[in-house]
Amino acid sequence: MRRVFLFTWSPDESPMREALRFGPHRVEMFAIRNGRVHCPITLPPQLVILEATPRAPVAPLVAQLDRLPAVRSVPCLLILDPEWLSMAARLPCADFLTRGFAPAEALARVDRVLGATDNMPPPSRLEFGALTVDVDGHEALIDDEPVTLTPQEFALLRHLVQHPGRALNRENLLDRVWGRDYFGGVRTVDIHVRRLRQKLGAEVQARLQTVRGVGYKWRA
Repeated sequence: MRRVFLFTWSPDESPMREALRFGPHRVEMFAIRNGRVHCPITLPPQLVILEATPRAPVAPLVAQLDRLPAVRSVPCLLILDPEWLSMAARLPCADFLTRGFAPAEALARVDRVLGATDNMPPPSRLEFGALTVDVDGHEALIDDEPVTLTPQEFALLRHLVQHPGRALNRENLLDRVWGRDYFGGVRTVDIHVRRLRQKLGAEVQARLQTVRGVGYKWRA
C-alpha cells in the first residue's frame, strides 16, 4: 500500500481523491485553507499531490511545501489549470496533470512517479552503539527495545543522526525539523533535546553533545 498525501482545496469534491480510490494507495487528506498548506511532523509519504484552488497561483503553494519537514524531499505531482502549463517546466515537481483529467490518466501519472521512487534504495537503519534509528519505520530502538518518542522528538533525533559530527545551530534545527512556518523560539529545541537525553539513557545520550555558542551535534 503506497502512502500518498493529497493537499487539496476541496477534500469532499476532489477529483484526484476519487481517482486514487481505484489504486493501491493509502491517501491522507490535507485541506488548503486561505492559500495555506499545513502538514504535521510525521513519517514522510511516498508521494505528494497538490490540487490547488482553480485559477489560484500554484508556485506559492509549492514553496510552502518546501518548508514542511515531512514532505519537502518527497516527489510532487501537481494539478494545474491550463493557463499555468507554460510555467510547469520551471516548477520543482516530478510530474503534473491538467485539471479535468480522466481517472485513468491520473493513476498512470501516479504510477509513473511512484515507479521511479520504488527503484530507489530504502532509507537506512542508522546504528550508533546500542541505538538504532529506523528512518523508514519511524522508530528508535535501544538494545532492540523501542523508545517511546513524540513525532517531534523522533524528527529531531533523525535529523541529528543523519548529520553526525556536524554542529547544528538552534535556528537550523528549528527550520529543518519544525519548518519555517513554526513561530516558537529556539527554546523549543533545548526542551526537546533535554527530553531526548532523558529517554535515550546515559550511554546513548552522551552522543548528543552541546556545542557551546552554537547548538548541538551527534557524535558518531
